[in-house]
Amino acid sequence: MNNKFIIALDQGSSASRALAIDEKGQVAARASCAVQTQRHTGHASAPAAIAEFDAWELLAGQMEALTNVLAQVPTDQVCAISVASQRSTVVFWDRLTGRPVAPALSWQDGRAAAEVDAADLPQETVHQLTGLYKTPFYSAPKIAWTLKNVPQAAQAARDGRLCVGPVATYLIWHLTGGKTFACDPTLAQRMLLLNIATLNWEPQLLESFGIDRAWLPQIKRTADDYGVFVHEGVSIPIRVCVGDQQAALCAMRVVSGGACINYGTGAFFMRNTGSQRHLLPGLLTSVGACVGGSGYEYLLEGPVNACATAFAWLSEIGFSFSTEELDALCEGAREPVWFLPALGGLGAPYWDFAATPVLSGFSPRTQKSDVVAGAVRAMALLLADIVFYAERFGIKSAEIKVTGGLSRCRSLLRAQADVLQMRLLPCAESESTAVGAAFLAAPQSGVDCSQWETIRLLPAVEPTMDADNAEDLFQQWHGFLNWCKLRK
Repeated sequence: MNNKFIIALDQGSSASRALAIDEKGQVAARASCAVQTQRHTGHASAPAAIAEFDAWELLAGQMEALTNVLAQVPTDQVCAISVASQRSTVVFWDRLTGRPVAPALSWQDGRAAAEVDAADLPQETVHQLTGLYKTPFYSAPKIAWTLKNVPQAAQAARDGRLCVGPVATYLIWHLTGGKTFACDPTLAQRMLLLNIATLNWEPQLLESFGIDRAWLPQIKRTADDYGVFVHEGVSIPIRVCVGDQQAALCAMRVVSGGACINYGTGAFFMRNTGSQRHLLPGLLTSVGACVGGSGYEYLLEGPVNACATAFAWLSEIGFSFSTEELDALCEGAREPVWFLPALGGLGAPYWDFAATPVLSGFSPRTQKSDVVAGAVRAMALLLADIVFYAERFGIKSAEIKVTGGLSRCRSLLRAQADVLQMRLLPCAESESTAVGAAFLAAPQSGVDCSQWETIRLLPAVEPTMDADNAEDLFQQWHGFLNWCKLRK
């Protein structure tokens, strides 16, 4: 009997992934290709964090992963392709040749800080219009910076050949041979140019950052007609374009009132607020992916700028270890150090882009395991800051689903449950972004997803620390944060 498969592409910060999802919602095949983030030392004109990709390499890696998966399933049984990507990385390319005309600037790249200051709209107005904040990590200031600092991009703009968009838009453009130039609101929003009330590009923001509407993609629904990809003579429709975090929420069935944490390159706490659009100072209001014919839901979101990135940084500066060693190292720790993993500054609820990493509390007895355990504890505490901050506004969560590559670290989940004094529900499939992207494509692809288990849950992680000790730890953490602020 013929099966139907949905191919989900997930272009992340560390890997290009492709998965084939069958009619039962199970992963039938997968492939990946490593992604290299290019980081450079700052210089006089750009002293901030520099993090960029070669967009051509991103495309090549994603095409390699796609080709490898298509070799594992019958092409004529593939009914759709879904494309998910990291949300705030921006790509610049020539609409005539398809070649990149500038580096793809990662969301972690901070060189556009001056463009943030130059934009004349006040922060409160930007937050109300976009649900986000004026920061160098979203696309609008990056576009302004690139046009001033990359002559090839500026020339393409003058010649009317410039295309600018999220990574998923760039991939779809190439998959369709340049016929589709579009993205959905979950990705458009991260360009800091979308009005989340109208779901259209906002003229005030375009003018403030000096951006021409002609450079930007068409905005379509999350599940829509994004053209076709032709493979070995077979036309495969592209049904979905979506941001990675929103796709993960769909996979985990985080419905209105539910919450999740995704531990990836960065870490994200997200709370589904349904059709209610809450604007809270210190948190982001994000557009959720629409499922089937339903309308858009909204999310309250709190990002931690560096999660896996922080562990990679510790390895780079001499505390070498792999993520597979995290649990064993944490179990061997005796005196965890204090660590502020502010690579790229601090995200919610602080939004302190001047903050830098701090390690403190060393003694002659300190071992590598104490540094690693301190980093794991810091990640749990930064996310707890976001969860507790939301609770101050009445946004409470009874339990939290968790996913992402680092959700495999039991020490991190135990620390998170302890500091939150809350039950965590880990997901068995760490590739929740790809599974969620496939789930979104199923209704219009002739696939019945009503019985999909999507992400199976592993046994819950319950807090083992008593409430008084958890509160004491949280107070110590804030004492450390205050000390870090005094160091500036």
